[in-house]
Amino acid sequence: MRITVIGAGIFGMAAALELRRRGHDVTVFEQERIPCPRASSTDVSKVIRRTGYPEQTYRELVERSQHQWLIWHEQLSRAIYYQTGMLMVERDFSPGSRAQNNWETFGDRKDGIRKLSLEEARKRFPQFGLDQEDILFHDPWTGYLRSGQALTDLATLARSEGVQFREETAVTKIEEIGDEVRLRSDELHAYDRAVVAAGAWVVRLLPELGRHLRITRNQMAFFQPKQPEAFDGTQFPVWSVTSQGEAWYGFPYLREGYVKIADDLKLEEAAPDADREPTEEFLERARQFVAARIPALAEAELIGGRSCLYTNTPDDHFIIDWAPSSQRVLIAGCGSGHGFKFGGSIGGVIADALEDKPNPLGDLFRIGDRLSDKESHVS
Repeated sequence: MRITVIGAGIFGMAAALELRRRGHDVTVFEQERIPCPRASSTDVSKVIRRTGYPEQTYRELVERSQHQWLIWHEQLSRAIYYQTGMLMVERDFSPGSRAQNNWETFGDRKDGIRKLSLEEARKRFPQFGLDQEDILFHDPWTGYLRSGQALTDLATLARSEGVQFREETAVTKIEEIGDEVRLRSDELHAYDRAVVAAGAWVVRLLPELGRHLRITRNQMAFFQPKQPEAFDGTQFPVWSVTSQGEAWYGFPYLREGYVKIADDLKLEEAAPDADREPTEEFLERARQFVAARIPALAEAELIGGRSCLYTNTPDDHFIIDWAPSSQRVLIAGCGSGHGFKFGGSIGGVIADALEDKPNPLGDLFRIGDRLSDKESHVS
């Protein structure tokens, strides 16, 4: 089939690679150059973790994804995947809490998470400010992906396998006419099927879907430490600090020359073209957080930051399904702030949906009756 993929973020790139390997003619449209600087997939780092998912579907997909990311890391630039472990600082260990679920799922595994005493954690991770109320876990499995570099490398791989790219070509309209899907951009294009992986811009391309989605702007800050070696990935892991009204996470010293911290609360609603610069209010909150929780970073220079848009469904699960009233336009995305890590395995789920092949790992992402005002629960 002649298939177009709209959007070259991680969902679109994974779909294009898998569909091409299945013998389809694939053309990817991207409104800017790859990696698109305004896209959610474009960033310096994304966490790859197995914790935080009560659903077996996500756990299986992320373990498959990790295997593929390791292959790509060796095959491509050897600069996209880093397994640093993760320190999780929690306050709630009650039955049903995220920390309790993580412990029940992974605590008994040979390579599972460990519950640390305050003394152990302070000795191993002296950069952090920890106190008696903190409940501390370490997961050696966790790491991070250099997301912008990964997209650049995967685009090169896709081109070598015959995927066609139309960069700096924004799609403004999608129509199904007869047995074709027609795209309007700089000209008219016709395909047999379309995969819409347009991130936040899906709300404009498919407004009947968009009214059920919530776009949020989540900000990050970049600190340049005076002693970078103290924050090297061998000494300073991926981490999260979660309590009531607080959801911070961050990374070791990155190749770009700074330590990144970010807020994951999903509070600020935004439009797809919202400013990607961080606000002064956020940067001040980041300074205060660092002073309290990472005192070893308190004297670091705050050199900037950026914002990332999350496209959130009511239940925070992805959507991989036919668009409403369509049999030729497939939605693949709505990552709800946690999608990038699945780039190594989600392509097969998308391709099976487009080819109408059964795949139990895709059942969670069908639309069904999900698009209502439910509370979100996946962090």
